Amino acid sequence: MRMFIRTSFIVAILALFRIQPAAQERAGSPIAAQNTTNLRLDDVQNGVIPDTVQTLDRFIAEAITKNPRIQAAREQARSAGAKIPQAGAWDDPFVGVEFFATPVTSANPFKDGMETDYFIQQMIPFPGKKGLMKDAAAAGERMATQSVAAIEREIIAGVKTSYAMIYSTQKRIGVNQENQELLGQIVESVRAKYRVGVATQGDVLKAQVEFAKLQNERSALDQELASAVSMMNALRAVPPATGIGPLAEIVLPEYRGSPDSVSAGALESRSEILGMRNEIEMKQADVSASQREWYPDFMVRAMYKQMMDQTDQWAAMVGINIPLAPWGIGKYSGKVEENEASLRSSEQSLLEMQNMVQAQVRDAHAKVRSGWERLDRYRATILPQAEEAFQSTLAAYQTDAADFLSLLDSYRMLQMLKMEYYMVEADYASNIASLEQAIGRNLR
Repeated sequence: MRMFIRTSFIVAILALFRIQPAAQERAGSPIAAQNTTNLRLDDVQNGVIPDTVQTLDRFIAEAITKNPRIQAAREQARSAGAKIPQAGAWDDPFVGVEFFATPVTSANPFKDGMETDYFIQQMIPFPGKKGLMKDAAAAGERMATQSVAAIEREIIAGVKTSYAMIYSTQKRIGVNQENQELLGQIVESVRAKYRVGVATQGDVLKAQVEFAKLQNERSALDQELASAVSMMNALRAVPPATGIGPLAEIVLPEYRGSPDSVSAGALESRSEILGMRNEIEMKQADVSASQREWYPDFMVRAMYKQMMDQTDQWAAMVGINIPLAPWGIGKYSGKVEENEASLRSSEQSLLEMQNMVQAQVRDAHAKVRSGWERLDRYRATILPQAEEAFQSTLAAYQTDAADFLSLLDSYRMLQMLKMEYYMVEADYASNIASLEQAIGRNLR
């Protein structure tokens, strides 16, 4: 009877700990593919869980299309574009009628007045003034467009990070579920062995405590999944309780780019830098336009004079403003000084942004390289050796060369390392997203 119970227990452990070679080969990972459809927390707060496997590209497309922050930035860019024709337009013409020598007793100046003048008047800016204002507005539109691109890149990085967190949590939930099923059978086996005197009460209690720890871990994983799903839903502007089903496998190739190459490329592709360069162009146009304020504008006027007792006449007038008047000099010089100071400030901000981008790129690159090394060690060394250690302890337990506690410790270590592996995967994917945001383009 004792021999039968021991044999059944060993067979159960071997069956539940078996790693599936086909899944390993398909996923390119030394650990088995886990069941990711067994979600809980009331199916993510009663959200509708799609049945089909969902891809990262789908979430990115949804976020770019629906995210309110992106939509607001696009409207700001449209607003900036609408300023261009305004900046280049002249002032509206002015038309009017003047009456001369109308008797005070008359209520009809058109009939009783000696002279009625009809005129049209137009202010003409000095050549180049409106062109510079239009150039400044066009640079402002380009700056707003780069702001849209920067926000899109930030949102995409957030989607990729959320996707990695959901994927990792789903995988760890699968590991946890597998562990609960295994420990449930182990608890029953140990209880059966305890009843016939083969195991101790301490073995039963240890197995029960381990099972309770797995249940606590599952609760924490459910909460982690709900948080990641809520963030993903916020980024793609859908109700926060919308469920997310199983995600497609994350492909994590090694990134081999050097920090110098990506850092140099970031200065040419990062939207924030391109936007600040457009801002400098706008400020340069503002400076030139304010310098042109020293040049006079023109006013032309044409008039038709309807005479009561004489032949009708016409008249014309040309005038200019005088920007060199002593009481107006401070206005123009102050505007030039203001715009020049603003330009210098933008130039210094660009230098600071370039330095910060290079630092961000190198930091993200270092995290990516470190993350890949960790990921590779898990795949090539840590997990295979942990599996080998467990199989060795299991074999020793079969021959009574190891006790139950040693088997439990070996099992716990293997499952903990599986959990860590999926967390390292998520960190690596998140760091890739951060590096892409830092350099302003996709790596693949």
